[in-house]
Amino acid sequence: MTDVISAGIALILIVWAVSEDVKAFRIPNRLIIAGYIAGVIMLVIRGFSGEHIGNHITGTLVGLSEMLIFYIIKAVGAGDVKLFAVLGLLLGKTLITQLLIVSLVTGGITGVVELCIKKTGRVELGMSHVQMHGFHYAVAILMAYVVVFGYRFVVM
Repeated sequence: MTDVISAGIALILIVWAVSEDVKAFRIPNRLIIAGYIAGVIMLVIRGFSGEHIGNHITGTLVGLSEMLIFYIIKAVGAGDVKLFAVLGLLLGKTLITQLLIVSLVTGGITGVVELCIKKTGRVELGMSHVQMHGFHYAVAILMAYVVVFGYRFVVM
């Protein structure tokens, strides 16, 4: 039951991150702090229910270290790194690794599409033109979440 609750909290955080990222090109620290608070509460619940919490603590370190590499090469922002650390706390090391791998694929596909669009500097939507700049990696994370958990739902 705690896994379902944690997955729901993770989804809420990712949708919130997408909303903030699209609006302001940043993931605010209040989102990260809220996620850490929720993650620690879930750790306490897991601990009292006899579940092993090491997987989730390791998940934080895995999420942080995996994304830190991409931050160093300036492929993602600091908010994306912190978000993955929070998601690792909620989801554990196996799911955060799956989420990272799939987000790299969804991010790559999105990046290629955006590069094609940026060739002209704008995308046509009906009669209006929308200027595009930068890359919202939170969107790739949301797509990856849908793929990872959609697959788990269908297979299990």
